[in-house]
Amino acid sequence: MSHIYDMLGINIEKIKDKKKEKDKKSKKELNFLKENDNLFSLPTSSKTINVNNKNSSIWRLVKFKNKCRNDDLILKKWKKIGYKNDKIQFNENAIEDDYTFEKFNKKLNIVKYDDEFYNKQIKNMNLKWTKEETDYLFNLCEKYECHFIIIYDVYDTKYSRTIEEIKDRFYSVSKKVVEDAYDQKIKLEESKKIKNNTDLIKLKEGKAKHPLVKFTYNMEADIERKNTIHKTYTISKKDVMLEEITMESIKKFESKIKHELKKVSDMKKLKKKFELTNDEIIPINKFPEDEKDEKNIYSAKYFFQKLKIDISYFDKLDIYLKENGIEKPTIYTENICFLYGYNCISYMYI
Repeated sequence: MSHIYDMLGINIEKIKDKKKEKDKKSKKELNFLKENDNLFSLPTSSKTINVNNKNSSIWRLVKFKNKCRNDDLILKKWKKIGYKNDKIQFNENAIEDDYTFEKFNKKLNIVKYDDEFYNKQIKNMNLKWTKEETDYLFNLCEKYECHFIIIYDVYDTKYSRTIEEIKDRFYSVSKKVVEDAYDQKIKLEESKKIKNNTDLIKLKEGKAKHPLVKFTYNMEADIERKNTIHKTYTISKKDVMLEEITMESIKKFESKIKHELKKVSDMKKLKKKFELTNDEIIPINKFPEDEKDEKNIYSAKYFFQKLKIDISYFDKLDIYLKENGIEKPTIYTENICFLYGYNCISYMYI
């Protein structure tokens, strides 16, 4: 090989030195990776903020009022006014009335009533409730936005009310107030000389569709619902098994009843078709229903039974065959065999 390199004018030592350098580099890299096996990849470049941006945005502290508050408190917030190149005049003493998050401050409109309306309409609804307690309940509903679990938790113990009683009182009184308000508006509209039918229809529809009028709270059903939920969560495995067994037995019993009813309906159809009476129908003994699935030896009486057939049955059968043009079949008996010349007696007793 050396002669070939000499002929081509290639220096062998330089090639050997290059190979040695490559081997050294690869060994160093391997050792570095073995020692630092927990290294992770890092980005080669990073974004930098361009401080010299000519058209940068301008932010200022702005004063504002929150309309949801009643104390006229002045607050401050950072607001983007514009950009550096824009010619904008900013007044530091100006107070903004619009607040972005006002729309999320929703409040329930709890119905109101006066003393006169209470004495006329609400007082006799439930004599167990006083006006003082009803006012106390409605104040709590307004404060806690009809979260009845919280209302029940903070409710005064001197009244000793259940959560279902609290709900029933609130919904019944609210329904009465809303119905009375709509009735007064409808009366005013009807008392006018020039009646507007569209307004009357709208008022009546609004009354019917109002959630407090449409919805009727059923205290007994709510108590029963809670009791059933409590039972389902506290029931044992044995009770569950018993319930499943009872359900299966009920299904079997229902299927048997359906089967018997079908038999009765089929029998009625046959009676109408063949014009039969109950005395003419021949009862047939069947297998015992409990022993159908079992493999067992049965007596011949289940298969062959001497049936006492009335002569009138044969007469009706003959009439039916004649009407439909069906010839009587030739039955293989001893007398017929004798008439046709067959020696059947020997075959019958083999």
